Amino acid sequence: MRSARAAGAAAAASPVPSKTTLDGVFTDPEAARGKAQYNTSCSSCHMEDLSGSGQALPLAGDAFMDIWEGQTMNDLLGLVQGTMPQDRPGSLTPEQALDVISYILQQNKFPAGKEELKNDPDALKNILITKKAPAKTS
Repeated sequence: MRSARAAGAAAAASPVPSKTTLDGVFTDPEAARGKAQYNTSCSSCHMEDLSGSGQALPLAGDAFMDIWEGQTMNDLLGLVQGTMPQDRPGSLTPEQALDVISYILQQNKFPAGKEELKNDPDALKNILITKKAPAKTS
């Protein structure tokens, strides 16, 4: 009984994100800006087709999803903005990083929506990166 209460308290402490990348969390114009930024800042290591090279991991397909499935958009923004590009970490503004992330989502065949991603950590923590439909609760 005690462990069930502890599990319930832990679940309350870290709420399940309310949106997923399947919900159209970026716009096509945002992804277009992201493609231009990606080509300038990212493609020399991650390749034009996002396939990766050497230590630069792939940013599309199963390899990308194997790493990012179940994490949040805030996690991805933190990594991109804090560590990329490798030769100039932290040089991308939050808006540039979000544009690049939108392009990455588009290239991973996630649907576009009507609202752009915003530099709002609380909102980004509520967007789960997943290609799986959320489980239905009964």
